[in-house]
Amino acid sequence: METTRNNAPRVRRAKREESLSLRDVIDTFLGNWYWFIFSVVVCCAICYFYMAKKPDVYQRQAVLLVKEDGGSGGARRSSMGMDALMSLNGVMAGTSVKNECYILQSYQLCHEVARQLGLEVNYSLVGRLRTTSLYGCSPIRVQFLDEDYPSASLYIRPKNQREYVIETVTTRAGEAPLDKTCRYGEKVVTPAGSMVVTPEKTAAQLQGEKILVEHLTQEAAGAMVCGMVSAAEVDKESTLVRIVCTDTSVKRADDILSKLLDVYKQSIIDDKNQVAQSTSQFIDERIRIIDKELSGVENELANFKERNKIVDLQQSTQTYLSQSTAARQRSIQLEVQLASIQYLADFLRDNSQGKTLIPTMGGINDAGIQTQIANYNQMMLQRNRLAANSSETATTIQELDANLQQMHATVMSSVQGFMASLRVQLNQARQEENVLNGGLASVPQKERQALDITRQQAIKETLYTYLLNKREETALQLAITEANIRVVEHPFGSAKPVGPKRKPAFFIAVLLGLIFPFVYFRVKAMLNMGVRNRKDIEDATTIPVLGEVPHRKDGFKDEEIVVGEQKTDSLSEAFRMIRFSLSFINKDARVLMFTSTMPGEGKTFISRNFAETLGLTGKRVLLMDTDIRKRTQSKLTSRRSKIGLTSYLSGNVDTADCLIVSAGEGLHFDFLPAGITPPNPAELLMSTRLEQLIEELKQNYDYIVVDNVPAQVVADSGIVNRVADTTIYVIREGKVDRRYLSEIERLHLENKFRRMTIVLNDAHIEKKRYGYGYGYGYGYGYGYGYGNEEEQNKKKRRRKK
Repeated sequence: METTRNNAPRVRRAKREESLSLRDVIDTFLGNWYWFIFSVVVCCAICYFYMAKKPDVYQRQAVLLVKEDGGSGGARRSSMGMDALMSLNGVMAGTSVKNECYILQSYQLCHEVARQLGLEVNYSLVGRLRTTSLYGCSPIRVQFLDEDYPSASLYIRPKNQREYVIETVTTRAGEAPLDKTCRYGEKVVTPAGSMVVTPEKTAAQLQGEKILVEHLTQEAAGAMVCGMVSAAEVDKESTLVRIVCTDTSVKRADDILSKLLDVYKQSIIDDKNQVAQSTSQFIDERIRIIDKELSGVENELANFKERNKIVDLQQSTQTYLSQSTAARQRSIQLEVQLASIQYLADFLRDNSQGKTLIPTMGGINDAGIQTQIANYNQMMLQRNRLAANSSETATTIQELDANLQQMHATVMSSVQGFMASLRVQLNQARQEENVLNGGLASVPQKERQALDITRQQAIKETLYTYLLNKREETALQLAITEANIRVVEHPFGSAKPVGPKRKPAFFIAVLLGLIFPFVYFRVKAMLNMGVRNRKDIEDATTIPVLGEVPHRKDGFKDEEIVVGEQKTDSLSEAFRMIRFSLSFINKDARVLMFTSTMPGEGKTFISRNFAETLGLTGKRVLLMDTDIRKRTQSKLTSRRSKIGLTSYLSGNVDTADCLIVSAGEGLHFDFLPAGITPPNPAELLMSTRLEQLIEELKQNYDYIVVDNVPAQVVADSGIVNRVADTTIYVIREGKVDRRYLSEIERLHLENKFRRMTIVLNDAHIEKKRYGYGYGYGYGYGYGYGYGNEEEQNKKKRRRKK
């Protein structure tokens, strides 16, 4: 049995250390419902004004199709050749659609869009709660004359058709009130820089309204557009890209999307034209060189004919030409190819470390070299497009540079091999031509010199004609280049705003309105180390709780008697509940000792009223003041007696009848005062005459209510407790630290006080009437039932109305 009693506190403490229960949450809400409603209303009001200040946000979108070069697009076949080539070189290549999505929302394109649309200057109409965008319909136009000024904003109010007022200017230095009246069209110097304001047709309609003008730098305007635009794949099985623009102005969002598509398309065309432009520059350079060489050969031939007086060289060499035509034509073709491949080899050597494209030469009759050059140029274009939106130290750029170096070396090796082959073939052709020329030994030396000059002229003319043809082909390619995209859906979207999200915002406001007071009350409860309610006592001790005395706003006086025979209020019912609980726990108890932990817990008040409660049942009740040190109970009686308990204990009085006095008019109990304060209170209380007195009083009274000193102040309470049948320990809510309840439990387990029970005083029952415990809601059945018919009738009349 003793083991069970010792384990019980541990079980209850374990329960107390459990996490917050659902019941505690419900009690917190129901006990402070008005604070929760007030908090929710305040949070919703704040949310309402916040939502009212936020401008409506609209979402517009466009859809485009990324096509394979030379094809119509559709299925995901694009970039297969390039991806395969990069995979062969050890580079992990992503899909071209993802690359295009990144490029579409890159800063470079957004900066160009902002520049072409003039988004460096934005206009908004300032209302009472929110600002409204005036994009496309601003009544004024502001031209900032200083390009190097940082971002700034200013408030302008059109005054009339000729004047306007600059009210405030905000820069990095802060906000500066200006309140300056100016005329339209005149140059004005402000902290935001020099500017000129011109009116529009709608200026007269917004006279007196305040207009916010925001001047952004080009970098800030580009960053603003980047924040408004996003691009993503429609799905994984197609090459469709959805571009979304979110803005407070529908027209501006549509313009941004349209301009972004135009700029993006133009960037693709410019990228594709880079190869043709590089080839065109190379051809122009070679044409200038060949033109000079051809002019030199023609001048040499003219000087030769003039010097040797030769009119018709063809007649003199007809026989030679007829025999060596075939050999000469072959030599010419091989020399042309050798010259072209030599030009290409020189170009590759000169640009071995550059980032330039390799020109394509149609005179090279080697399909392998042409394919290698085309693959190199395609990878170089891909590298330059990625480098425009990232740094040169990026991993992908470095990998592409390494692959380009490898491919450049491969092309150079192929060119050198083909050039060596051409030299062998050319040597063979020249040997054949030399054999034929051997038969010309009889031809004069001058004619052979003329033949050499004529052959050089033919070679230069053929190469010059070839380069002219390639230049025309390149010009035609530049003229017909188009982007490999198609706009599927032009900017469209709903006219309803997508933000701010009002329903989620109000939901969060309601949630915060519930959380804030809940956290406040829970933190307050955790910081409150006093005994908060009956549950704290029952969790920490195994001592029976007789009941709770409710809190009263105006407080109590020790001498006040709140119970009465006709009273049905919560206080009277509380004392009746204590009386009932005591009879249930120890119905044979006749001597009831009241004590507490410290003074001020209401022990005197409760003992007086409990004595009256017992007396109302018709029992004979005596209230005895054993606090012979302070004599608090004795001081409350209207009759001050010098004799009392100390008189009997000291032997000065032998009978108790002469000591008992009336407690007061209308009260149903008698009173035994403490008497004069002795010099040795503890020794006097230890006298056996105390037992004799109690036995004598039991013969005349059914109940003896003993008002004793606090248990933890002096030893008197433990001394007097030997004559008590039951100890009623009074704990005032919030007065005693609940950590001290373990000490009270120890007193109970060690039987320091006989048949110990607890009464919780000053309990805030109205805040916990839905919570844990017994007797909550005193007065419901009686206060609004029997004896309160008038209140019931008032309620009935209100319901009928």
